[in-house]
Amino acid sequence: METSPLNPHLRTAERYQRYASLAEASFWVPVFFIYFAALLPLADVLVLEGLYFLCVVLVEVPSGWIGDRIGRRPTLLVGASLMAVSHLLLFAGPTIVGISMAGGPEPGRTALFVVFAIGQGLRAAGIAFRSGTDTALHHDSLEAGGAVQEFADREARVAKRRFLGASLAALIGGGIAMIDLRLPYLLSFIVAMLMFIVVWGMREPNTADSRTKAQLPRQIASCVGQWRQGILLLLFVYVAMMLVLNHIPYEYFQPYIKSVLHADWSEQMATPAIIGLHVAVTFWLASLAGARSIRLRNRIGLWGVLLAATALQAVTIGLMAWVLSPIIVGVLLLRSCPRAIMTPPLNAAVTGAVPVTIRATYLSMQSLAGRLAFSLTLFVLTMAVSAGATDNWAGIREQLLWSTWIGAAGFAAVLVVCVLRGRRDDHTGSAASTEAKSTS
Repeated sequence: METSPLNPHLRTAERYQRYASLAEASFWVPVFFIYFAALLPLADVLVLEGLYFLCVVLVEVPSGWIGDRIGRRPTLLVGASLMAVSHLLLFAGPTIVGISMAGGPEPGRTALFVVFAIGQGLRAAGIAFRSGTDTALHHDSLEAGGAVQEFADREARVAKRRFLGASLAALIGGGIAMIDLRLPYLLSFIVAMLMFIVVWGMREPNTADSRTKAQLPRQIASCVGQWRQGILLLLFVYVAMMLVLNHIPYEYFQPYIKSVLHADWSEQMATPAIIGLHVAVTFWLASLAGARSIRLRNRIGLWGVLLAATALQAVTIGLMAWVLSPIIVGVLLLRSCPRAIMTPPLNAAVTGAVPVTIRATYLSMQSLAGRLAFSLTLFVLTMAVSAGATDNWAGIREQLLWSTWIGAAGFAAVLVVCVLRGRRDDHTGSAASTEAKSTS
């Protein structure tokens, strides 16, 4: 369908494609741990990471409710602003407190920790404010422009752009960090400002009548009520399970590669570039997979795609647990492909099936469930391993073996659903869109 130059909602949908390219361009991914550890004690670095996840959990659902209450565009503008401020603080932190990259006295490190903690909290809030609301804006803009039937195919394009943006950012971030570990955060600040400009040029797709008037507790209750549609409950649980499986290779791929190479990367200047290259190739392959996700769904069905994604990630985790080899380092390049092939079909199945007044809140709840499930999994894995385990092969293998059982159980559960439901749920989102609209 040609995008009419007179239709502002379809122009917004086109701008959203550009937004997607910027949203995942996190230049700091290959270096954030190295950067923090160069200036702060390891214990403080771990606290900063824990603080980030805590803030995401606290803000996730309220930010979705805000997106349903005041509109998609204002919420995304707030998210982009928070991201810009957070990256500026993380870039300028050492300068603000007056210490060099070589470190400083204890009072200086304490002040730097505070600045970094604020930056981490704002970054978490920025991500939460766009989580769910961005997908809702994309769907609502197409619906307002009379092109909602294009949502699934456009989401596949979005997935491709997101992963390509992440790939290029990882490559550039890893390379430029060899000059200065702070520079990736400066580039991320610039990208956040570009995101703000792109969103500013969008048109809010929802009128005042389509925004929720409910308070947050009632909004959450309405979201839970959507589980009366059995497919939505199944997909909600699936998202939580797959966020766990998708994060396990992400958490362990660096110590795994370190074990393969028998190397202490912390002593190598090329570490950011090496990690950046590996992450870049990973996201590039995921972009290819995401672009073909809807065609794959049309061929093997929704649950066929979800089963394939589960199987690929479960096999990846199993290979990591049982084989220590450079060949598996190559296999790990596929670790983002399951997320890439599952996300567009999932968004197509869920987004249109949820009433517009609770759409962003529901998607945020779905994301929150996955984050909580992963936090619980990390806690269980920590309790399951022997005392004194480290990040060497023996230590991570023990945790990966437990993770293998999680992957096997997840695959078995999805296989049962796939057999029982067949292809009945392939077009759930489009089929339910009219009903959801009428009940909103």
